[in-house]
Amino acid sequence: MSLLFALPFLASAAGDKKVKCETTTNQLEYYYGLASCSTFDGHFLSEYVSKSYSQWYTIIQDKYDNGSWKNYRCSSNLPNSAYETISNESCQYTPKASINRHYVEESYDSRTDTTYYAAGVIVAQFTFSDRDGEVQKVEKWVNGQSTTKSHVDITSASEVKLKVTDNDGNVTETSTTVYPPMMQTCSRGGQLILCEGNF
Repeated sequence: MSLLFALPFLASAAGDKKVKCETTTNQLEYYYGLASCSTFDGHFLSEYVSKSYSQWYTIIQDKYDNGSWKNYRCSSNLPNSAYETISNESCQYTPKASINRHYVEESYDSRTDTTYYAAGVIVAQFTFSDRDGEVQKVEKWVNGQSTTKSHVDITSASEVKLKVTDNDGNVTETSTTVYPPMMQTCSRGGQLILCEGNF
């Protein structure tokens, strides 16, 4: 049997949640006030700055001079400073665990661009990941029986379960009941359609 991964169906997914979060606060200095300075050719520039994280501030202004607009700039220190409180959240993430279903490709008709999928069987595929570390342990069951396969053929209604543990000891579990299709299934152009003879 071969799988057509273009038509997966998400049966169950869990995890990738924030856990063990810690919040830290820091005092960050900023600068404000009236900045003023003169350009090299003697033009005076000024600007009020409400907040800048650098004390050294560059003023850029366009001025109409001798029949044309010209761009002038100069730099000065901002006269005032204050502090604001910055909060930072640091979290771990639970591993992600997913059980996907895939139809089993039976045949393909190039004349009509139709793919036929077998009746009475569907594939349950186990996928897992961990965004902030590594997956350390994976446990899978089908109807209570442990399996090490990455995907299994399901020929009758079955309870499928996946448990994933990451390197921080965070655990995610997900489970679902998977039902095989009762009759042949077809697709065309990536969309499911009624097979001839099913209506």
